[in-house]
Amino acid sequence: MKQRLLLRMLILFSISVYSQVQGVPPVGYTLVYGCDTDGDGFAIFDLTEIDTFITVDGTNYYEPEYYGSLTDLNTRTNPILNPESYTNIEQAQEAYIRVDPINSMTSNVLFFSLQLNAIITPSINQPTNFEVCDDEGFDGIATFDLSSKNTEILGNLTDVEIKYYSSQIDADLGINFLLVSYTSSTSLETIYVRVEDLITGCYSTTSLDLIVQDCSTLGVIEVNTFYDANTNNTFENDEINFLNGLLTYEKNNDGIQRNLYSSNGIYNIISDDENDTYDISYNILYEYNSCYNVTTTSYEDINVTNGNTVNYNFPITKIQDCGDIAVYLMSYASPRPGFDYKNRLVIINKGLETVTSGSIEFTHDPIVTFNNVSYVDTGDTGNSITNTSTGFILDFVNLEPNQSESVIIRMNVPIPTSLGTLLTNTATYAVADLSIENNTSILSETVIGSYDPNDIAESKGPEILYAEFSSTDYLYYTVRFQNVGTADAINVSIDNTLDSRLDKSTIQMLSSSHTNVFTRIEDQLNWKFDNIHLPSEDMDEPNSHGYVYYKIKPLVGYKVGDIIPNTAEIYFDFNDPVITNTFETEFITTLSNSKFNNTGFSIYPNPAKNIIELKFSRTINNIINTSIYNIQGKLILDSKNNIQNSEIQLNVSSLKSGIYFLKVNDGISKITQKLIIE
Repeated sequence: MKQRLLLRMLILFSISVYSQVQGVPPVGYTLVYGCDTDGDGFAIFDLTEIDTFITVDGTNYYEPEYYGSLTDLNTRTNPILNPESYTNIEQAQEAYIRVDPINSMTSNVLFFSLQLNAIITPSINQPTNFEVCDDEGFDGIATFDLSSKNTEILGNLTDVEIKYYSSQIDADLGINFLLVSYTSSTSLETIYVRVEDLITGCYSTTSLDLIVQDCSTLGVIEVNTFYDANTNNTFENDEINFLNGLLTYEKNNDGIQRNLYSSNGIYNIISDDENDTYDISYNILYEYNSCYNVTTTSYEDINVTNGNTVNYNFPITKIQDCGDIAVYLMSYASPRPGFDYKNRLVIINKGLETVTSGSIEFTHDPIVTFNNVSYVDTGDTGNSITNTSTGFILDFVNLEPNQSESVIIRMNVPIPTSLGTLLTNTATYAVADLSIENNTSILSETVIGSYDPNDIAESKGPEILYAEFSSTDYLYYTVRFQNVGTADAINVSIDNTLDSRLDKSTIQMLSSSHTNVFTRIEDQLNWKFDNIHLPSEDMDEPNSHGYVYYKIKPLVGYKVGDIIPNTAEIYFDFNDPVITNTFETEFITTLSNSKFNNTGFSIYPNPAKNIIELKFSRTINNIINTSIYNIQGKLILDSKNNIQNSEIQLNVSSLKSGIYFLKVNDGISKITQKLIIE
């Protein structure tokens, strides 16, 4: 997906005239809009666009000069040297134009003030491929109703215009758009989509593959799972797909259960032999069993003749209203000292009712510096951000069923931060709804020196306290991938073999960056991102990333000392797989008890009740400052301590039971570890 820049200005500026010996008078501002393609608050502006509206006698005035501040304008210092492609240096910034008379005795200086506004381009979805059967002579020609893709691309966007084009150039220029009833004369054609904000003029583009299939040798079983609001067993246009379940099918009674999860509730089972039979069933996830009911639970001995498509529906009816907001926190890459550290916060309405309002509180680790939040949908939905001393609160409104909101959190890991330091961020929805388990997301990651963008990680970190992990708890895995090649990846596939100590029956898909189909056969997992068209890093770095996020329980019987490894294989088109790291999860009795774990000190005991002992592997000063924060980032205890024999003791008897973060500062470096109070 590509996002392009379109510059628009409201020509409502004022001109001020003043003598060179006088101060600059207060004036109004010209509103200049630039399109922010990555949500960071910065854009490229052509300040010279305003020149055509400067109506003065060119023989009496010099060429315009451009400045970033009133002080620079008055003193004629630090002029903007590239006014045709100027990038704002602050998110809300003023700029100024000065036009000086050639003869100051007869003419006055002209002064123009500009207000630079970076507007986020529309956030659109990458559509799945559009496939139509060639059923008239197999000539490779078919007609596509392009408007049928509008909802998939736009999601919940309003006040926008969507059009389709035959080339990227036409899409960027907004010329020669295609009719929505479009006839393609090739078996595979890529067209381009432009979505323009009708208010600001900012726009985004993406691609759409049109595929004319020879369906004479294939049969298709299309399955829809949907909320049957009027209980008539018919999937109607105003009804929504149901996503809180798992489709299972068996082929030719072979005893192999193939589990499918679709991120949009639509499943296609392809049959290449019309003699094959399929048994298909659909099961609602256990946490929703008291809320919803499957009208038809299974179909048996289905077959489809070559060249045809058969349709089967699983209507879902409601037993009772069950609100369920899920919060998921993931990172783009592992944290590194001196570099920006980005988290993605995803909020999903997994219920069937619109949630009119709610708040998510994000708390960052005390070590990191919070920069900003981007991609907050303030225009269409009215969502808002309120910064706090430890992060921010995201207020959302009117989150519809199956709708999700995703924001990017930018932080910085300061220098020095010791390698091996564990950073923990949290996001919490403080409302008791159907599933309290998904109301809080905790992300713990170890600070590293370098990283591979294709990796796998578990959100609790490499060590889990055995006593604090119960039979109801899950492991949360994220597989991250990035196209670091030289061209876009048309298809991406991920293979993941589950360790024998993981309970494959408990796996649930939670979130993903792009539309995909997830398949599990026994302990083999696969995600297919067909026609993803993932841009390469050098083409579009922000959009060259992707991820899948799932949860799974360990098998009953895990014990202290058990280590659960996990590795994934990522395929970009037909290239050899990229093998990720092997992430190991170890169940331990105490956190960092017998080893320093590269952090410089150990805590004993951990969990603790009254007194904890800090033992240092190395010290810089004899006086150590210790600070204890709760999980919301609030400072609870703060003290200075003298080291004796490389040890200090802290009294924590006043702390309530829970998870805390202990930060140690020796004047040179700051180190944080997790502390659990029983």
